[in-house]
Amino acid sequence: MSPIITRPQVLITGGAGFIGANLVNKLLRLNYNINLIVKDSTNLWRIKSILSQINLHKVDLLDTNNLKKIIEKINPSIIFHLATYNAYGDQGASAEMIEANINGALNLLNATKNVDYNIFINKGSSSEYGIKCVPMKESDLLEPISFYAATKASATLLSQVFAREYKKPIIILRPFSVFGPFEDKKRFIPTIIKAIIESRPINLTPGDQRRDFIYVDDVTDIYIKTIPYGKKLSGQVLNMGTGIEYTNDEVVQTLFEESGKKVKIEKGG
Repeated sequence: MSPIITRPQVLITGGAGFIGANLVNKLLRLNYNINLIVKDSTNLWRIKSILSQINLHKVDLLDTNNLKKIIEKINPSIIFHLATYNAYGDQGASAEMIEANINGALNLLNATKNVDYNIFINKGSSSEYGIKCVPMKESDLLEPISFYAATKASATLLSQVFAREYKKPIIILRPFSVFGPFEDKKRFIPTIIKAIIESRPINLTPGDQRRDFIYVDDVTDIYIKTIPYGKKLSGQVLNMGTGIEYTNDEVVQTLFEESGKKVKIEKGG
């Protein structure tokens, strides 16, 4: 008689988002049992084709009682917290960001406190560092310059406190500028690609800021390869990037070369 092989129970918040959808697809190919926590208002377009293969649990991260009940029923061994709210520069949405990024993270940490999971990975953000003149290191001082970045830094610190106080295998992975399939069409690279396809001028800021762009498939690989190291890396922060930075102009020129087509570049404010 063949032994029964139990599929690992994975809990994911933000699984219908850009990085989350890519991670869910890869985990399915690796035969994990996927449980997604989503709000009623969540747009599921990125995972529409795989809905029959995953378990959806509709509950808000701010609904502490139902959240705890659902998580204890799932009893996950692996947790990915990817849910976040980013108003993309709208500082007026600070209340929403505090609720989702700080209170939501805290509620999830509390709801899973008594779960004997192998690893809890919290998605941080490179924006927690603020602006630096040299490539950013995990040991750098956090100097967020936006409400979003401040809320993500808060979630990082809360995760580290939980890891230390309750001896939980919680780590923080900080992605830099992620791009790839399922990315929001309003973001930088999709916007440039669309302009090239439609032969429209590209408007760029005059600044020479440099960013570390990392492909989403590499990000999801890092998430999965980190799974066995929950206890070893507990409380630690790990950056996810290539270590190479590019200006927006350099990215545009690369896209021109790859497409074999150029359009007019306009420098704005």
